[in-house]
Amino acid sequence: MSFIIIIPTYNAEHAGIENLLKSIKEQSISPDKICIIDSSSTDGTVEICRKYGCDITIIDKGSFNHGLTRQQGIDNNKNYDYAVFMTQDILLKNSCTLEVLLSSFNYDNVAIAYGRQLTNETSSFIEKISRKFNYPEYSIMKSKNDISKYGISTAFCSDSFAAYKIQDLLSVGGFPKTDFAEDMIAAAKIILAGKKVYYNAEAEVYHSHPYSIRAEYERGKAIGTMHKENKWLIDTFGKAENKGKELLKTLSLHKKFIYILQAVPKLIGYKSVMFR
Repeated sequence: MSFIIIIPTYNAEHAGIENLLKSIKEQSISPDKICIIDSSSTDGTVEICRKYGCDITIIDKGSFNHGLTRQQGIDNNKNYDYAVFMTQDILLKNSCTLEVLLSSFNYDNVAIAYGRQLTNETSSFIEKISRKFNYPEYSIMKSKNDISKYGISTAFCSDSFAAYKIQDLLSVGGFPKTDFAEDMIAAAKIILAGKKVYYNAEAEVYHSHPYSIRAEYERGKAIGTMHKENKWLIDTFGKAENKGKELLKTLSLHKKFIYILQAVPKLIGYKSVMFR
C-alpha cells in the first residue's frame, strides 16, 4: 500500500505546522511523500517544511481554491494508492493515528475514511458541542442506503483529516472548484457512485480554532453559497437545517439557549445567501 499526505499551507508557523510534521514523523507507518501546497507564505512555513523533507509546491495566494488546490495535489500524484489530507492546524493524537485511519480501507468498498476531531481546553462552547455531535465516540459506515437514515450527514466528511482511495476519487471527477466543503461534495459523489464513506472514531486528531463573530458570519455565507451552487446535494441528501435541529435535541434547555445565541451569526450569514 502506497500513500501520500497532502497539506495546503499558508503562514502555518503559528498554527503549529512543525508540531504536525513531528507527529507525522513519529507514526507507526510512514507516507511515501508529504506534499505541501503553500500559498506563498510570508513566515517560516516553507523553511520548516523543507527541514522535514517535504515535497513543496508554491502557488500564488490568490489562486488558492479549496477544491482545485487539493485536486492539484491529486493530479500530481496519481500513481499512489491513497492520499491523506490534513490541514495545517491539526495534531495527530498518537503514533498509530495514521495506521488506524488507513486500516479503514480493509472494509469492502470504502473509498473515503475520515477521523475523529477532538477539541482542547481553549475551545469555545459551540465548538465543543458541534465537534461532539459531528464526531461521536463510535465509528459509522455510510453508503447510499443510509441517506434516508442520516440525511445530509451521509455525505459529511472533513479534509482536516481524511483519506481517499485516489482512483475512486478520480472516477467521480475529483474535487470540484469550490471555496467550501470540497470534501462533502466529493463524498456525496462517491456515495452516489455506490462506494462507502467510513467515519473512523479510533483515528483521532486534535483540531480546534475558535471563530470570531465575523468569521462565523462569513462561514455561514460560505455554506450558503456552496448549497446554492450545488442544489443537487440538498435535493438528494436533505437540508442542512435538519442536522441543526437534531443537534439541538441533544442539548438541555440552558445549553440550547447558549448554542443558539452563539450560532446566530453563522445562521444570518447562511440565510443572507439563500434568500438572495
